[in-house]
Amino acid sequence: MKKRSIWFWISPMIFAFTVLTGIRLVSDTPTGYKFWERPVGFNLIEITAVIILAYIFQLIIYFFLKRSNSKTGKLNFRKLLLEYLYILLIGILVVNPGLVIIHYFTNDPPGLDDFVIATIIFSLCLIIIYSIYRGKQILDAYVAEKLQTQRVKNMQIETELKFLKAQFHPHFLFNALNTIYFQIDEANETPRNTIEKLSELLRYQLYDVNHPVNMEQEFNFIYTYIDFQKIRMKDSLQLEVSFDPQLSSKKIHPLLLFPLIENAFKYVGGEYWIKIDAKLEKNTLLFEVTNAIPDNVEAKAKKGGIGLENLRRRLDILYPGKYNLFTSKANDIYVAKLIIEL
Repeated sequence: MKKRSIWFWISPMIFAFTVLTGIRLVSDTPTGYKFWERPVGFNLIEITAVIILAYIFQLIIYFFLKRSNSKTGKLNFRKLLLEYLYILLIGILVVNPGLVIIHYFTNDPPGLDDFVIATIIFSLCLIIIYSIYRGKQILDAYVAEKLQTQRVKNMQIETELKFLKAQFHPHFLFNALNTIYFQIDEANETPRNTIEKLSELLRYQLYDVNHPVNMEQEFNFIYTYIDFQKIRMKDSLQLEVSFDPQLSSKKIHPLLLFPLIENAFKYVGGEYWIKIDAKLEKNTLLFEVTNAIPDNVEAKAKKGGIGLENLRRRLDILYPGKYNLFTSKANDIYVAKLIIEL
């Protein structure tokens, strides 16, 4: 049996005996009353009733804690005090009727002092038990948050290491392309232009990806990539590109839009058109890439893709809780939408 299960069954009994002992000490000591000398049945009724009330009350506490579990990180002294007062009020409404029932079955009509003593002892014990329950919940939430933060840090380090390991190959290719570029005769304008575009793409990916950039820089990179793709694509490709000028000065982590565009160029087919649109609405980027696709795109996509899972992981790290990424396919049209709070 799990420790939590054992504690669930044991803690109400500890709470019940603590409250009952406190009541007996306060009420019986001044009068010299010896409750153990009365009929055993009365004591069993009293103990059983108090334990039952303790289990009922534990369920009430669990209900409140579970209800506010998702808000643990937003709690403050005022909210904790109000929560305690709610639980205390409900407890008093449970304890006092229970007290009447216990006294009825033990043939001992309760007086005002019995209600006052029971309420005070219960309130003091409640502070202790509530503090233990709530303190454990807050501690668990704190530990979980720390673990999540550490996981994110580890993921960032892992991503950076992978990037550093992968940097050598594009850097070598970048230098090799520059060498080839100057070896091509100036009369061969087309291959020189192709190599130049490819070098610009590599330069951006090598040197401008370690920090947020202006959207204008990201758009320039996308335009360069589009120009590079136009060199190898058919002339029949219909391309529409629209970037909101208001986005130019906004900051964004680089290469988050690129995978969606790369995917569109990779799988475009059918009617052979691509639409790229970026808008700014209330400091939120709305980026959408739509393209026509051939009938066999699903079979083709199984061999490789844009790595949406990788993109989501990057977004989880860079914009946690501040983005939405949607993709859909219908009527030979593929749509990718990315929404980011900038």
